[in-house]
Amino acid sequence: MFERQFIDSLDFANNNRELRGEIAMAQMPRLQDKLVVLDAGFEHDHKEDISYILRGFRDRNDKPMLEVKLDGLCQLRCQRCLQGLIYPLKLVSQLLLVKNWDESSVEVEDEIDSILVDSHLDVFSLFEEEILLNLPFAPRHPVGVCRPVKEGYVVEEIDRINKNPFAVLSELKYK
Repeated sequence: MFERQFIDSLDFANNNRELRGEIAMAQMPRLQDKLVVLDAGFEHDHKEDISYILRGFRDRNDKPMLEVKLDGLCQLRCQRCLQGLIYPLKLVSQLLLVKNWDESSVEVEDEIDSILVDSHLDVFSLFEEEILLNLPFAPRHPVGVCRPVKEGYVVEEIDRINKNPFAVLSELKYK
């Protein structure tokens, strides 16, 4: 079981602190409806943990910043075939710490995301939010990889081609 971590975000940034570790996807409840639960009999080689680095620093304008680096794999549902899709998660986000939202409007030219200074910032909730913001809206396998589903059952590719009326039109194009 992972213990939740809390930081004083401003102190963390001002003192150039750093946290490293791993967190299980199961520790992020808001992600659970986006993920596909692996079958018990399904053999998989990937870990279901996300490795993280959270680093605090001051930018070139002496503003307090947090840098979030997340790396791992998660299994999403393909919107074409509704089967599991291994999605590599490799993201780096830089977040400006602001005391109020009015202050964040000054930094529009850099288009840096801002978060409010928090003396009790839940690190894992921050990671979960960053993952949610960076997941694709409609994840899909690359074209040609999906196994089509018909009435809840996976069908063979040949069956799909034979019943697809556009396949006939496609053949006429090359005659």
